Amino acid sequence: MSNTGKPFDLRGIIGAAIFIVAGALAIYYSGEFSPLGSVFPRTIAAAMILLSAVYIISALLWRKAPETPAPSSNIRRILLAITLLAWATLLDPLGFLSTSILCYAAVLLIANYDHWTPRSAVLYTAVGICILGGLYGTFRFALQVPFPVGILL
Repeated sequence: MSNTGKPFDLRGIIGAAIFIVAGALAIYYSGEFSPLGSVFPRTIAAAMILLSAVYIISALLWRKAPETPAPSSNIRRILLAITLLAWATLLDPLGFLSTSILCYAAVLLIANYDHWTPRSAVLYTAVGICILGGLYGTFRFALQVPFPVGILL
């Protein structure tokens, strides 16, 4: 175990502890669901608990040399929060798939620090369509989760 000067990550440990409590509450309250309906929330809650515990252990045991923090932008954080609120608000009137595609594009534009190239634009678009289409297909057809229909998809 090497302790080479990384400051103690108290905020990260507190955040991970909050996720453990939230996961435990999700498992507790999913007991009221049907057996099939409780599978997804319990799986996600178990993953939250496990990964948060791994983070706490790694934050306490393995420390790295201090790194120079990446430049941050409060404007980007505010725009991300607005985008997530827009997703939640537009989900019902526009539908899941169309709202998710619009908000994915917005988050992509907000979060990308790198210079845009035609190759990266095509790659990010293709990956986004595959992920959103895969999630939509899995939840809609395989898991039979009802989505808001909206005026679009």
